[in-house]
Amino acid sequence: MAIVGSPRAARRGRLALLAVVLAGSSALVLSPASAATAKARGIDVSNWQGAITWAKVAAAGYTFAFGKATEGTSYTDPTYSANRSGSEAAGLVFGAYHFARPSGASRAAATASAVAQADYFADVAAPEPGELPPVLDLEATGGLNSTLLTLWTQTWLDEVFARTGIRGFVYSSPSFWDGDLAGTTSIAAAGYRLWIAHWTSNAAPTVPASNWNGAGWTFWQWTNGSSVAGVRGKIDADRMNGAQPSSVAIPQYASGAPASANPPALAGVPESGYLLAAVPGTWTGGKPLVFSYQWQRCDAAGANCVAIAGATAESYRASAADVGHSLQVAVTATSAAGAATAASVPTVAVSPAGTPPSAPPAAITPPSVAGTAQVGQVLLGSVGEWSGSPTSFTYRWQRCTASGASCVTIPMATGSSYTATPDDLGSTLALVVTANGPGGAASAGASPTAAVVPAPPPPLSVGTQTVQQGVAGNVEAGDGRATVSWQPGSVPLGLTLNVDARDPVPAEPGTGVAVSVPSLPAGGFQWPLDVEYAQPQPAGTVLGYSADGRVYETVPALKSAQLPAARGVGSYVDAGGLLHVLTRAPLDLALFKKGGWGDPRFTSVKGPALARRSTLHLEPLQDRTVLLLTRLSTGSQVRLRAWVAAPGGKRVRILGKGSKLGPPLRYPASYVVAKTERDRPGGVEVRLRLNGRALQPNGRYLLRIAAVDPWGRHQALALRFVYR
Repeated sequence: MAIVGSPRAARRGRLALLAVVLAGSSALVLSPASAATAKARGIDVSNWQGAITWAKVAAAGYTFAFGKATEGTSYTDPTYSANRSGSEAAGLVFGAYHFARPSGASRAAATASAVAQADYFADVAAPEPGELPPVLDLEATGGLNSTLLTLWTQTWLDEVFARTGIRGFVYSSPSFWDGDLAGTTSIAAAGYRLWIAHWTSNAAPTVPASNWNGAGWTFWQWTNGSSVAGVRGKIDADRMNGAQPSSVAIPQYASGAPASANPPALAGVPESGYLLAAVPGTWTGGKPLVFSYQWQRCDAAGANCVAIAGATAESYRASAADVGHSLQVAVTATSAAGAATAASVPTVAVSPAGTPPSAPPAAITPPSVAGTAQVGQVLLGSVGEWSGSPTSFTYRWQRCTASGASCVTIPMATGSSYTATPDDLGSTLALVVTANGPGGAASAGASPTAAVVPAPPPPLSVGTQTVQQGVAGNVEAGDGRATVSWQPGSVPLGLTLNVDARDPVPAEPGTGVAVSVPSLPAGGFQWPLDVEYAQPQPAGTVLGYSADGRVYETVPALKSAQLPAARGVGSYVDAGGLLHVLTRAPLDLALFKKGGWGDPRFTSVKGPALARRSTLHLEPLQDRTVLLLTRLSTGSQVRLRAWVAAPGGKRVRILGKGSKLGPPLRYPASYVVAKTERDRPGGVEVRLRLNGRALQPNGRYLLRIAAVDPWGRHQALALRFVYR
């Protein structure tokens, strides 16, 4: 290899001195001829060799060659194309190398230099499947210290890998690596292989970086003074640690559109006047790739990014216009099959030139809130512009009065965006942003929004409606008897709300409404739904609701059109006289006749709640009849049935005259089963008159009393007695 514009002899002298120093090593000494017999032989060439007769090189037993392609960002070796085509036509496996010209006084500058040279090499060399992997010829430091030079080297190799998917080689001498790169093993650990330049007659070269992190060498430039047929003068000769150069050749490139695997990254200080450099990250999919760049200016938190006009290079120098903003770069990768774009993580806010690292954050322009102050709409907070290079931001959304005063923090509202809820109706919303940086923390607030308004109702649906993002609900029963409405957020997205006309017995016909939501979480609705009846409530009726579609309870009346947090359901009458029910859960509604069967004021969720309040006793009368006497109570409206069973199960007739089951029994004259209806809960007097002549002395009898409430729930008591 040779440096354009520098005497080749100078390079030879340095590596020759290395050979002299190492000549006294204890490695096993073999002749060059015997060492080469087990390994493939090759040469590396550049314009220094002039025209080469490649057929003679191949006839001499050489099977691979490396040729110089580029140097820096502007030089292309004039013999590259001829050497590439000539060697491959002669049957040699060919590979291209780039002579490195590192530069850069900072991490950003070194990164930009390495990426630019890697891109120039990839564009000119255009490595193809079947050729040897790309090589970085590392012989010059460009004045970089070991840390920056290692970064430069890694960045060049990573850029070529990102574009081709191929992990290339490093060409270096042991002394250069151990001295100028401080013997780092990081390049080897990243999977990049070694072409070692060690001119020696020893059987093996000295390998730096702990034997290249245990991987050893792949190619070895063992001399610079070989004579090869077809080449004028002396030439560099190489060996491969293996017999088949094709075994390490570039495989067929992947096909398809690219996709980001690791996002782009930035190097540099976000300060006005300083350089930032981008590396494109890694990409899956088709290869090779070409990268294009678009720098973007964002708010200080890295949001609300817009393209910077003309900033389309791999690097970008921050300016005064960027102060208070963060910066990011969007990288577009393009293959033969398509393109994809990925963005870097934004920087911290750009500081003014000369800003001390420990300066506290200060708002240059205050935060702001964008969006419509309407229930269901998303409000987006921007942190504004800050000095002091804040590293993080926290958000606090507040609910204020309509005038923007008396603000209180909204629980759990700590993101950069906020969705207005029904709780916000009539209030304004404000945002407080706290910036945290090396110098401390500072807060600034955005101006309050307009007062939050309800979401407008969509066109009326009949029977069913699926909940959509930011859209209110508006569904009526099929016959129009009632309409159910809600604000966004009340019902989870994607669920379907159904409104059915359903008249339970014994409700008043035409008054039953069933509201159901399949798959609704157990917590119910986050904000109440409004069920509005189309007609005023008829006089003499009571409104009831059922959570299970079976048992109805009274709907509590509300003083206003607001449902207190502690209540699940309530009703009110609007200015137009229409009945509204506010509910936090699906339910069935119906109107019942006051005092009638099913009036929910006189029923109980516990069922009939039938209980005995006194013992059963017998009272003989002079006419040889017997009274069975006891007292019961019920917790609900009930229908009662009573009968007496004799031994053997036959029922004893109950005489109507003088008997009571609550109210007196009148007709007919006798009953096998006495029946009555109680429209109020409370005590029940039981007085059943039996014909004593029909009773057996010392006979064991059973008085059974059964109750059923309006919702079909049953309960029974069994009272035993002996007739003496």
